[in-house]
Amino acid sequence: MSLSPSRWQQIAAIYERAIDQDANGRDAFLAHACAGDEALRRDVESLLEQDAEPAIVDRSVCDAAASLFDDDDLTPGTALGPYRIDGPLGTGGMARVYRATDTRLNRPVALKVLPPGLAQEPQMRARFAREARAIAAFAHPHICTLHDVGHQDGIDFLVMECLEGQTLAARLTAGPLPLEEAVTRAIEIASALEHAHAHDIVHRDLKPANIMLTAAGAKLLDFGISKSLLVIGESSTAAALGAAEGDGDQGPDTHGEDRRDLTRDGTVVGTLRYMAPEQLKGQAPGARSDLFSFGAVLFEMLTGNRAFSGTTPAEVRQSVLERKPPAICSRGPAIWRRLDEIVQRCLAKDPGERWQSATDLSHALKDVADSMSGSRSWAALNAAIQSLGPAWLVTVGLAVAVGTTMWFTTGRGPGSVAEMAPGLIQSIAVLPLENPTEGGEQESIADTLNEQLIADLATVEGLRVISRTSVVPYKNHRKPVPIVARELRVDAVITGTVLEAPPVVRVTLEMVSGTTGEVLWRYHSERDVNDVATLHLDVAQSLMAKVGRPGDARLNLRPAGPRPAERAEPRDVLLARYHAAKGTEEGLRKAVTFFTRAIASEPLNAAAHAGLAKTYTELSGFYMDPRLAMPKAREAALTAIGLDDTLAEAHAALGYVALVYDWDGHEAARALGRALELNPTLATARLNYAAYLTTQARPDEAVREILRAVDLDPLSVRTHAYGAMLLLFTRRYDEALELTARALELDASSGFTLAVRGVGYAAQGRFEEAVDTMQRATTLDDSLTVLALQAHVLAAAGRTAQALSVVRQVEAAARRRYFCPYEIGTVYVSLGDFDTAAALFRKGTTEHADCMAWLGVEPWIETFRTDPRYPKLLRDIGLSPPSR
Repeated sequence: MSLSPSRWQQIAAIYERAIDQDANGRDAFLAHACAGDEALRRDVESLLEQDAEPAIVDRSVCDAAASLFDDDDLTPGTALGPYRIDGPLGTGGMARVYRATDTRLNRPVALKVLPPGLAQEPQMRARFAREARAIAAFAHPHICTLHDVGHQDGIDFLVMECLEGQTLAARLTAGPLPLEEAVTRAIEIASALEHAHAHDIVHRDLKPANIMLTAAGAKLLDFGISKSLLVIGESSTAAALGAAEGDGDQGPDTHGEDRRDLTRDGTVVGTLRYMAPEQLKGQAPGARSDLFSFGAVLFEMLTGNRAFSGTTPAEVRQSVLERKPPAICSRGPAIWRRLDEIVQRCLAKDPGERWQSATDLSHALKDVADSMSGSRSWAALNAAIQSLGPAWLVTVGLAVAVGTTMWFTTGRGPGSVAEMAPGLIQSIAVLPLENPTEGGEQESIADTLNEQLIADLATVEGLRVISRTSVVPYKNHRKPVPIVARELRVDAVITGTVLEAPPVVRVTLEMVSGTTGEVLWRYHSERDVNDVATLHLDVAQSLMAKVGRPGDARLNLRPAGPRPAERAEPRDVLLARYHAAKGTEEGLRKAVTFFTRAIASEPLNAAAHAGLAKTYTELSGFYMDPRLAMPKAREAALTAIGLDDTLAEAHAALGYVALVYDWDGHEAARALGRALELNPTLATARLNYAAYLTTQARPDEAVREILRAVDLDPLSVRTHAYGAMLLLFTRRYDEALELTARALELDASSGFTLAVRGVGYAAQGRFEEAVDTMQRATTLDDSLTVLALQAHVLAAAGRTAQALSVVRQVEAAARRRYFCPYEIGTVYVSLGDFDTAAALFRKGTTEHADCMAWLGVEPWIETFRTDPRYPKLLRDIGLSPPSR
């Protein structure tokens, strides 16, 4: 029988009301609700008959109704595209899952298939497509990966990774998980929810049966009834967009699915025992509804018991709505009490009393894990002391006492942000200063002060200061300071406001403890609007006593560079930086326009010249011929330095020009060293210096600089991705893959990051993963750089025909616009065509192609180094690394 979505909604709605009727009144209710439709009544009663089975409350109504849908099965051997059915894995909701083989890659996959009857329904197909879109947005180690989607012979299907292991539900039949394993799995599941919610997707059916335990950790499954927060309305950004478009969530969405059908059917979707109270009441679930479900799952992992009792839907519903679960542990070890607090907060009836986000929940769980790690360390140390015998106890006891003192005075407990004496703060973030009136010149003053404070504090010896690019995302986003401190891994956070009230500018700043939220330092100043250039000096001097250490602190204070009286133009500099930060060709070209306009109005604006230099270096090679871009970058950098020698950004740009265009290693090292001396937090300078070190085959030093850059710029996808590429040059493939994973947690849609990851897989000989990752990368980013990297991976994997097809696309495009010949040459090395590769490398030396700087170290041209043409090419670029 084919069951349409509208018919299913009718059945489910009647069922949901019928389960609350007592036995005596149910017949009368059904007779009235079904109004003589005997087929409808039989379907409802089919569900009601299952109420006697305790399992009904542990699966969704959709799962319980599976028998109402078509029973056509795909037999082993059936082919859906390149996928051969091997056998069924299970049935759930409105889809079936089969084990299959991808005949192209000879790997097992799981096929989720929409039955033919439902595939005829546009709304069901749209919902199935929505699941595909939801999963496709994810690149997370604890969410089941989507490989492909397809449609054949009226059958829609999703192709997913085939997981080996058991569901959490199956594991829990043997009892609770050991404490350490439960906390580890909880962190993994919370991180998956955090990732989903960051992409505006709420799961809506989180339960043990939808969590697979594998050798790689927990994997979150089944987003079949997930819903976008953009539709639900929990996302303020989405709400603003909806209001701007004037649709008020009433029209079809951009994928053709009627949003009204997603929110107005009144059907309770999910699994009763794990559903939040608002879901049971028929209200739209949000991210905090998933956190309620998570609490129920965590309760079960820790105790082996269900959080909400009952054997019938009515009993479970009443328990969820009215009863508080028993405490996991009211007395005993502090870790158990902390876990109980986490669970109870998840299970609050009022969504507003739960954790504010999966991020907050994840941090709380990680704090528990850190405490457990510390406890294990002390237990191991104590056992070691006892094994030494009495003669050693005094000596070791003194050592432990000294170690304990050092631990608590430096504030470095395992993995935590610790409270410490004000004079011993070791890491700090200066958040963007607020402008209460929005717009106006004070915004320029606020941004300039923010940037200068970061640069000034970076000169305090031993103080880690977060780079400006990682604090910019916090502008106009209010988060509790402890959360910001955890995200940026700092001990303290500086916040404040800048308000222009002519004839003065009022500045108010606070330094707040990252753990307690206690205000450690306050600063207030009123300056004449024409006397703000040296304001940062006063602020830095005041802060020095709090963040410096007597006797070894070093604060290299300097006045601001020349600043003309005209005060309107800094707005162009801010706009230029905004567009440049996007990293796209359009953004970078807009940045050039705004920097140039600022310079035209204010020729002595050193910051504008420095910004222009950096922008040209980022255009070069990717979007612009280096012979056009790099001389302009050099000229702008030298002009900026002539106006203000203290601008680290200008020295960093000059060093990069020297490295990749002039091939002058000595000058590159000098300029980049000067940049880091001026501003040790400048992640760009750190990466540029790491780039220089890689060209000189100094891998250990390069790795340290890369990790330092990421540490200073923890929220920058660009820093992570380019750092990972440089790690590939040092042949640190595991570390490169780890860095790309962290970058994808920040932005799963970064095609360039995926491309770097694919190259890393290929370097390790993991060609199936490399090819699959590259395919995903090109769907997100069709730039020539990503296509060239895909061609290299295909060639390395032995897929010669495909590699030639892709590289020819790149070559055809390169005839219309600039593209680095070196990148194309590396593909031909992988194809074994050294003649073509040598010709392209020679073209690269003639054109001063940026990537030629790595000719001496890049691992994927290793085979070409035996070619007799290679030594001369290496001599021509003048960056020969020491012999390895």
